[in-house]
Parts: sequence; C-alpha cells; structure tokens
Amino acid sequence: MSKKITRSLIVLLVGMAILIAAGCGGTAKTTNRTALELFALGKKTFDDKKYVQSIDYFQTLVLNHGGVSFVDTAQYLLSMSYFNNHDYTVAGVEFNRLALNYPSSVYFENAIFMRAVCFFEGTPKHYGLDQTELQKAIDQLEDFIIDFPESALIPEARAYLAEARGRMAKKYYQSAVVYKRIGALIAAQKYYQVVIDEYTDSEFAPKALFEFAEVNLKLKKYAEAQAGFENFSNIFKENKLAPKAMELAREAAFSSGVSAYDKGDLPAAKERFESFLKDYPDDRRVGAARDYLARIGDKQSLLSEDGHAGS
Repeated sequence: MSKKITRSLIVLLVGMAILIAAGCGGTAKTTNRTALELFALGKKTFDDKKYVQSIDYFQTLVLNHGGVSFVDTAQYLLSMSYFNNHDYTVAGVEFNRLALNYPSSVYFENAIFMRAVCFFEGTPKHYGLDQTELQKAIDQLEDFIIDFPESALIPEARAYLAEARGRMAKKYYQSAVVYKRIGALIAAQKYYQVVIDEYTDSEFAPKALFEFAEVNLKLKKYAEAQAGFENFSNIFKENKLAPKAMELAREAAFSSGVSAYDKGDLPAAKERFESFLKDYPDDRRVGAARDYLARIGDKQSLLSEDGHAGS
C-alpha cells in the first residue's frame, strides 16, 4: 500500500472516529468494541490528551485485531500515548515493536527515530546519574542519520544528538575535574582524554585539552605540557584561554630546560634552552635562559679539560 493511500485511509479513519466516538458510550468494556470503535475512542482520547484511556483502547485493538489494515496506525498511537504520558521505557518497547512487526508501515521511520528519543528522554538529566541509556540514544541517533539521510526528521535527530553528546561530554569532563581536585591526576587525564578524543565537537573539548596540559605541567611532564598548550593555542585561537595557554607553553619550555639542568643532563638542557630562545625570543625569561646556557658552557668546558687532564 502506498504512503498516499495509507494517509488517505488515516484521514478517513479519523473522520469516522469522530462520528463513532460521538455515538459510543465510554463505559462499555473495550473487549466488546469493534476495531473501528476502539480506534475511534482511542483517537478521541488521544486528541484530548487522556493518554491512560487511549492506551487502553489502542492496546486492546492491537492485541485483539492484529489483522486490520490500520493496526500499524493504532500501534504508533499506542506508542505515542505512552511517550506523551512520560512512560519512556514502555514507549520505547512499543516503538520497537512497531518497527519489528510493521517494517513496511509509513510509521517505520518515525518509530526508529522515536525509539532513540525514548532513550534520550528516559535518561536522568543530571550528568552525575547513570547515563547508560543516553549512550544508547546516541548510537541509535547516529544510525538513524546514516540510514535515513533524506528524512525530514534529520534536523531534529541532529539536535537531539548534539544535546546528548554534550551531556555525555559534561559527564566525562566533570569526572576529570573531580579527580583533579582530589589529586588523582592520572585518573583525571583518563577522563579528559575521552572528551578530547570522542567529544571534540562539544563545548567541553577546549577545556579538557587545556586542563589535560595543565595536569602534565603539574606532573612535570614539561615537553608534553608544552606541546599540549601549543596545540590548544593553534586549534582554539579565539578561545579566552588561548593567551594563558601560550604563557604556560613558555613556562613549560623553560622548566623543561631547568629540569634537565638540575638532573645534570647538560646536552638536553642546552638543547632545550636554545629551543626556548628560538621559539620565545621576547619572553621575560630570556636572560635567565642565557645565564643557564653560559653555566652549561662553563661546566662542559671544565668536563672537557678534566677529560684531557686525565688522558
């Protein structure tokens, strides 16, 4: 049956629903109703937002009159009744049943979309609570966008997906912040990395990248910290943290040289201070870097002289 014919049938059913509902008392048991009467009463109560009653009518129709031509419409309205009544778990089950049992229905595409929306709406809004169902929503919305690229629902699917991904990014980012606050820096980096790798399009990605580099600075991983801050400055030039990132990149570069010098690794210290002068010639620590290079030169000369004296 074509979509045009099916839609015409739906319009006809709705018209008949109004007439039949007007002549049907609401007290008779649903099992004594014909399929058309059940549909009429279900549609009437659905339109009146009496979803508990519409569920009763549509459920009876679907269970007892599975062979009628408009059963998929009843199944869809049954699913929407649960959804509008905020029973998202059962609504998702009913949308899934529609998709499985009536794959040729005009409501198939909507059912696939709404199944994902049910997972989204059924997830606690606070990022600190279990977000397992939200990940299911993300997976199904991504599949929907791939499977139905021409759907009129694509803009809405993208909007739901962006919000869902934003909520997941916030969950991981806030977990990182908590671990950083209590001094569990390696654990914090683990969660920052998830945001950086998997949620680059979220508002939390820049903060995660910046704070990941900050943790490296605290861990005295100066080369990694410098690279991270420079990467941040290149990717997020307009971000308000960009100036601070550049300053911390300079600090990391200078500290890298100092660290090598304090460990007695004079070749590495010399290389790092020379790189510092080349990369940041206008930095306030330029004088200090040159002093370190002079001291390195003196020490290397002494070591060279000692080597010749001993030979």
